[in-house]
Amino acid sequence: MQKNKSILSWLVLSICFLIFISSVIFFVQNKDNETTENLNVTLTDVGFDTPITLNCSCSQADFAKYTKILRKTFKENNKRFDQYHAYKNMNNLYTLNHEAYNHPIQMDETFIDCLKLAMKMQSKNSQFDISQGALLNLWHDARENTQVPPSDDKIQEALKHIDLNNIQINGHEVSYLDSELSIDLGAIAKGYTAQLAKEALNKAGLKNGYINAGGNVVLLGEKEDGSNWKIGIQSPDSSDALVQYETKKATCLVTSGDYQRYFTYKHKKYSHIIDPKTGYPANYVRSVTVITNDSGKADALSTTLFCMSVEDGKKYLSTLDYDVQAIWIVDKDSDVSSDLETKDYKIITTDKIKNRVTLVD
Repeated sequence: MQKNKSILSWLVLSICFLIFISSVIFFVQNKDNETTENLNVTLTDVGFDTPITLNCSCSQADFAKYTKILRKTFKENNKRFDQYHAYKNMNNLYTLNHEAYNHPIQMDETFIDCLKLAMKMQSKNSQFDISQGALLNLWHDARENTQVPPSDDKIQEALKHIDLNNIQINGHEVSYLDSELSIDLGAIAKGYTAQLAKEALNKAGLKNGYINAGGNVVLLGEKEDGSNWKIGIQSPDSSDALVQYETKKATCLVTSGDYQRYFTYKHKKYSHIIDPKTGYPANYVRSVTVITNDSGKADALSTTLFCMSVEDGKKYLSTLDYDVQAIWIVDKDSDVSSDLETKDYKIITTDKIKNRVTLVD
């Protein structure tokens, strides 16, 4: 009997030892796949005319999954909001602008959602105007081809066809009431897409890191070590950061500036952001950065504020029913009081974030 007990004990110990060894082997074999690392990728083939960067801490296996989500979201929306190309089996912005006056066009849920957000943003302030596509096409051609500003006659003619009321939505169908109307979603589509990517990544389990979509920065969560995020904002005349914004919470920052896309004619710079009231490039500020929780709204607001004086921009932000902060950069000789200054620029911020914005050494 005693001998049987000894044999049983030996068997139990042997089994436990084998389980322990197997666990160690499994851990060693899978260690590389499960190790959390700080990983970074920049995608240059997903559209929107800009590199898209993802930075986060996770395993290699999870990073591959997250990168796939990011790539899919941006590539799909680049097609969806493309106004220059048609795609098989898809009604996109190109389809809309070429056919929606002749008959209603059936659009998918994502497009309708973005369009409704854009129209809502425009209804609150018409300095953001998606119906100015005909006008923006003139300036796009000048910037990309002729390098000569369009004639005033053409600008004035294009201004006649700017009217949000000429866009009709009925369920998922969109139609135009003006044959010369053209929608341009360039001031919201990239931010809207970055927001969709954030939501998809959060749902997949990623709660740290950031997306940088060419000036649209989306923080995916608080930093794992509990420290603050420090985001640099570019100088208008160089690639260096001029100021730094510091925050603990996940938020979105979108910058609009006159240095992003422009051309020069007879020593005068013509930027890509057009004031829908005048038909000419806005020149109130050099750049404006909007900080709020939704990247789509931030994208639209940065364009809105770029087409306004700093004073009017501050007044407008105070009327909104959600938290929005902003940082303006203007030339040193601008007639506006500043919170920070360099030898070339004045920096103005909304009151709530004055102590979070500092000059970069």
